Amino acid sequence: MTTPIQIKRPDVAGDIRKLAALTRLSITDAVAAAVRNQLAVETVKADTRLARRQKVSDTGLAELRKLPVIGPALSDSDLYDSDGLPR
Repeated sequence: MTTPIQIKRPDVAGDIRKLAALTRLSITDAVAAAVRNQLAVETVKADTRLARRQKVSDTGLAELRKLPVIGPALSDSDLYDSDGLPR
């Protein structure tokens, strides 16, 4: 079990109490709801950033695949010696 969280900033503790009163939830439930709501927002943002990076990566790979192949493909024996060290 993890240790309880303590709120040491009076302004944050006050805001939590106000949120609990406005929502008619316990302090724990008010914090849980607020954290889960923010977590959902941040998860969507992170997923959007990841999708954007994936699209950029896929676009770059597609451009690389369009380049012509010049010469034969290299094999492991072209790149490494008999001891597995780079040539």
